[in-house]
Amino acid sequence: MVVTVVMMTAYCLRRHGRDVPSPVRFPDWNSPPMNGPNNTCDPIWEHTDWLPPEYIVDRWCQQDARCRYAKQQALLSACERGEVYYRRSDGKTFDDPIHELSARGILLIDRDSFVAWVTAIEGQSPLPARPPAKPPYPGWAPPGAYRFDEEQWDWVPVTPPIRSSPPAQPTNTPPPPFDPPEWVKEMRAADAKAAAASVEASLVDSAPEAIADVADEKPSYDTYPSEAELRELGVPADEIVAAFQVEDTRHQNEKWWRERMGNVSRANKALGDACVQKGLPNRGAERYPSWWRPDLVARWLIDARHMPVYRVTPILRKEFPKWAKLFDEQ
Repeated sequence: MVVTVVMMTAYCLRRHGRDVPSPVRFPDWNSPPMNGPNNTCDPIWEHTDWLPPEYIVDRWCQQDARCRYAKQQALLSACERGEVYYRRSDGKTFDDPIHELSARGILLIDRDSFVAWVTAIEGQSPLPARPPAKPPYPGWAPPGAYRFDEEQWDWVPVTPPIRSSPPAQPTNTPPPPFDPPEWVKEMRAADAKAAAASVEASLVDSAPEAIADVADEKPSYDTYPSEAELRELGVPADEIVAAFQVEDTRHQNEKWWRERMGNVSRANKALGDACVQKGLPNRGAERYPSWWRPDLVARWLIDARHMPVYRVTPILRKEFPKWAKLFDEQ
């Protein structure tokens, strides 16, 4: 309250041509802006995560001092409400009032939370878009199995070179194998089918961490798509859980997601729309996770009020930039 009164007093003195007493500092709105619309420093600012409020206001408003001051106060109020993240530039941890930090010139604003907040208000951000970060190499793939495609801006499987088969060597032709009667073939096929169904049922019962199947017909190992095909449809469940931290600890967060991903048929039907491939129990080193669309998962988190939009949007743009455009079009 005291800081607000001091700031308003300084503003009135400034308007009537009087000096502002020290140590109060009021931004000189008549001075040249930190960064004009065509400044050559723009490419450098695009790589900055924490921005001074003066730079944001310069890009946000090109009008008179009243407009710039109003937007500055709106930004500081959003910081006080926790809608925009901020920190001090002097490295100290004192919890001083936000207006005092701004007046002392030691306030820094988090770019991603500001972009999410101002986009929710005005429909777009005044800051230039940052170049997309190169996604990390898939942790589940062995080295050299994937290459980075700059056109798709993603890791794609490396197609092994086609090797020509060696010329056939002349060998002695063995006699043709014995061909049993048709009724013997049908009996053997029925026995093999029954044995395979029994093995698959035992694997499902012995998989404690497998996500529960929500459909009557369970997916088959024979029809489970390749990872390259699934990457066009979504991302595996473990990437969703790691990106969206709903709970405080990792263990609690994984438990929270496992309960909801395993119960989409009853309590979380809206989340079920985001599932593009149901999971299967693992077979040794081969993994068969469930796959989800990040944009629909983000929409469900917001609609169900599990996470606010100003937290979901920066995570989606940072971790899943390919799906952020589909989220914005919803």
